Amino acid sequence: MKRLLAVAFLLLTLTGCEVVIDLDESDMGVSPAVKTEYPTVNLPVLLRQANWTGNQKEGSCVHATMISLLRWQGRYHAADYWRRHYGNGEWPEDLAAKFDREGVRYAYVTNGDVRFLDWACSTRRGCGVTVMGGKHMVALVHFDAEWAGILDNNDINTITWVPRDTLVAEWQNSNGWAVAPVYNPAPPLP
Repeated sequence: MKRLLAVAFLLLTLTGCEVVIDLDESDMGVSPAVKTEYPTVNLPVLLRQANWTGNQKEGSCVHATMISLLRWQGRYHAADYWRRHYGNGEWPEDLAAKFDREGVRYAYVTNGDVRFLDWACSTRRGCGVTVMGGKHMVALVHFDAEWAGILDNNDINTITWVPRDTLVAEWQNSNGWAVAPVYNPAPPLP
């Protein structure tokens, strides 16, 4: 049983899945339940873009988030181009102008409409959402009736799970800006 769990853990870890092993003390040695959590946007760690300081000494969280989402949607060349040419802080209108100029397909809201978050995650695209009073953008990689999965570009090794209502309140109090590249995401895991 231990060997089976070790192999399952290794396989899930290699695919970039978050793994939670829930052992009930009364079941020790019998058949522990192994639970896996797959964020809807299950971007492997090696494709996640960390935040960086741009040439104006500003963080590039919006750009890092968009690069991760572009990679998830198979737009590797566009993501690499974006990383080489853009950085620093960003605002909705400025990002829209850059996307238009570069021919990047996107959708966004600035009114805190939760239906956009539902759409972005139900189509497996994910989206960037503002937090911290609008001072930071993170990737929303999972959004269901109870939970939101957040990939923060300041800690790309961890998906942070928060209650859905908590994320919605934080996002709406942070200007309610959400943006998603609109291409085809990777297929679900088999």
